[in-house]
Amino acid sequence: MRRLLIILALAATGCGPSYYYQPAEQADASVSGHPAARYVVPPGSAKGDVRVSSFGVTDVRLSEDDEPIRSLHVRLVVANEDGEEAWAVDTRALRVQFAGFEGAAAPAFANATDSNMPVVVVPRGGSTTIDVYYPLPESLRGAKDLPQFDVIWSVRTEDRVVTQRTPFERRAIQPPPSTFAYGWGAGAYPYWWYDPFFYPRTVVVPAAPARPRVYYYGYPR
Repeated sequence: MRRLLIILALAATGCGPSYYYQPAEQADASVSGHPAARYVVPPGSAKGDVRVSSFGVTDVRLSEDDEPIRSLHVRLVVANEDGEEAWAVDTRALRVQFAGFEGAAAPAFANATDSNMPVVVVPRGGSTTIDVYYPLPESLRGAKDLPQFDVIWSVRTEDRVVTQRTPFERRAIQPPPSTFAYGWGAGAYPYWWYDPFFYPRTVVVPAAPARPRVYYYGYPR
């Protein structure tokens, strides 16, 4: 069995300013200390909610020898509090629209607390956290080049598909707001999905250590 090494780290920007991303609408929630937009799902029914946040620009390495892939890290927390049936999120369909670029980008990697990857199932009364990573276009070197982006997401409930677009705006931390803590945003959950067109092997792994944040995942030769 060969091993695939994934290293996730907060992208450093040298001595320049640090940034975080704030939802431009409905930013009345937080996820792991980061500002988040909260949406009632389905709209008008209040059977649950979705919180959408971004942990900013992150470096992802596919192996120790590979160059880091500069990626945007987005987190969704989906809570099915009172749905009649389980809900579902297809992580392959989650999209990001980078400001100034045509078309929406698909994720290269997805990480979740649920083992049913790449389609995450949220049972009634349950909550699932989903981390998705979008490689930046070549012309974007980091957060300083990415002032805005939109996250386009969908949740399939028992009777309909709810789709929303969440806009984010870059904010400078000078100094950091006292109400938020900024730091690691790596996917700490044991289940992963990889885009086979971005990386030629699709891997779903049943277990991985939570600490340290270096993850080894095996796949058959």
